[in-house]
Amino acid sequence: MQKAIALLDLDYFYAQCEELRKPEIKGKPVVIVMPSLRENSGAIATANYLAREQKIKSGMPLQLAKKLASKDTVFINADKEYYKEISSKVFEIVDFMCDKVEQVSIDEAYMDLTSPLGFEKAEDTCTKIKEKIKSELGLTCSIGLSTNKFLAKLASNEKKPDGLFILRESVEKFLEKKKIRELFGVGPKFEKLFKSNGVNKIGDIKKHSKKELIDWFGEAKGVDFHNFAFGIDERGVEPNREKKQVSRMITLKSDSRDFEYIFEQIKLLSDLVFIEASKIHKKFKTGSLVIVNSNFETITKSKSKTEINSLQRLIEIEEQLLRDFLDESLSKVRRVGVRISNFEEGKGLQKTLFDFKK
Repeated sequence: MQKAIALLDLDYFYAQCEELRKPEIKGKPVVIVMPSLRENSGAIATANYLAREQKIKSGMPLQLAKKLASKDTVFINADKEYYKEISSKVFEIVDFMCDKVEQVSIDEAYMDLTSPLGFEKAEDTCTKIKEKIKSELGLTCSIGLSTNKFLAKLASNEKKPDGLFILRESVEKFLEKKKIRELFGVGPKFEKLFKSNGVNKIGDIKKHSKKELIDWFGEAKGVDFHNFAFGIDERGVEPNREKKQVSRMITLKSDSRDFEYIFEQIKLLSDLVFIEASKIHKKFKTGSLVIVNSNFETITKSKSKTEINSLQRLIEIEEQLLRDFLDESLSKVRRVGVRISNFEEGKGLQKTLFDFKK
């Protein structure tokens, strides 16, 4: 079975997060700054594409970036806790839609989408992940899909922003003209060494033997660089994320305050999150009801118990939270969600609605 490996990369992530909470800056050049202790000093963490058009890029000193920036450029100090919170929400979605996820940074993750249904199924999953992240969180991402991690990473850079690029055929031709610094593991030092030996493109590596590469870079790197030049990468996707919460949301067909109608959706969502908790063998102590009202305001109500080990108990908690909301608010419900959190290890979860219906 041919492997299907994808790399998901959130577009200009820090800046996109700021656009999300400050809609008025969307459409302007946005630059995220890592400030220093000195006044008016720091370095650029990232910039959106409009700022990059002004030659502003990551790692650049703040003072230089300000010289390059247009008058409407927005400079914002990095808020890493906020970005971590958004990242966590993104990868909850990814975790739900893919069983094998290896998060490699706050804004990147590999996914193993290998399936008997082939690349078509993997492509469909990538499309659905992109759509779900955009509809639920308002964020765009770029995904590269190929047969291994190295190729997936390169493919993810091909259609930014908000793209999906599939690299399955003509791999060696694709690699030939790529700059040597795009090779995984090549930084400034190795780039200089490659170029001193006449290697400027990935395709140039094939002119040299594996032994030569080992002589230049040592055995491990030399073998890797040789394999990468031919599109070979044996590294697997290694899941490394521990889920801290599971949530599911749905948009109602029309805004409503009808208890029975909303409660029916809550029961279905409760079953979905309970199934997920069962899959990862987690007990949980907190159930939350998340509501987006007709004014697009988000209201979250939570209740914690010593242990919530049955679907029926979760539904009872969600029912009470819904009643509380309807008693306290006159607004209609546009979207409704169920979230469980405060996990602990355990296999004592009782059956789901679907199990009872069998």
